[in-house]
Amino acid sequence: MAEHIRNLIFSGVLRQGDHVRQDEIAEELGVSRIPVREAIIVLDREGWVTNELHRGAFVHGLDENSVRDHYGILGMLYGFAAARATERGDDEGIGRLRTAERALHAATDPEVVLDANEVFLRQIFALAASSRLKAMSRLMVGIVPGNFFALVPGTITPQKKGISTVYRAVKARDGASAEAAFVALLEQHGERVVTMLRTRNILWAPDSTP
Repeated sequence: MAEHIRNLIFSGVLRQGDHVRQDEIAEELGVSRIPVREAIIVLDREGWVTNELHRGAFVHGLDENSVRDHYGILGMLYGFAAARATERGDDEGIGRLRTAERALHAATDPEVVLDANEVFLRQIFALAASSRLKAMSRLMVGIVPGNFFALVPGTITPQKKGISTVYRAVKARDGASAEAAFVALLEQHGERVVTMLRTRNILWAPDSTP
């Protein structure tokens, strides 16, 4: 349900300031208002909408600062996990990381790229051996609903290069380089998403109010 509303915002059907009409969404999807209300709570927590008492939910919108910050935070999280992987991972685990990196490098179809990338990331977090980091990674819901590599132009080649750089750093037990590679990669992706949203005319200036 939350994914459906994210798609409405991402596609420009719902724009900044629009009232999210829960009854209409529930009727459209053939569900009660309860799952829609629950989705609104989730989206309010994620920053997609603002839920106002006695007024309802209104689209907050995708602003440039928030998009860049999202990918900056994601890069720091992945980078931190990669740094921990260099300290805690064993040779067998790093061998599995190499297998995942090779599978990603060989992939061309966006769906295969997505799946291979997920395998690589899961192995990074497995090597980091931290339930807290895994939990935090699950909380980071993507801004782009759907297959990132299919929807955002020009992301597959840099992803392959960036992941290869991360792998080499992890193998060399160079935590600082592994972390920096992830931060740089995700910052680049953030710029690509900003460009895409601006092209699709669904990117707004940030709200100047506190």
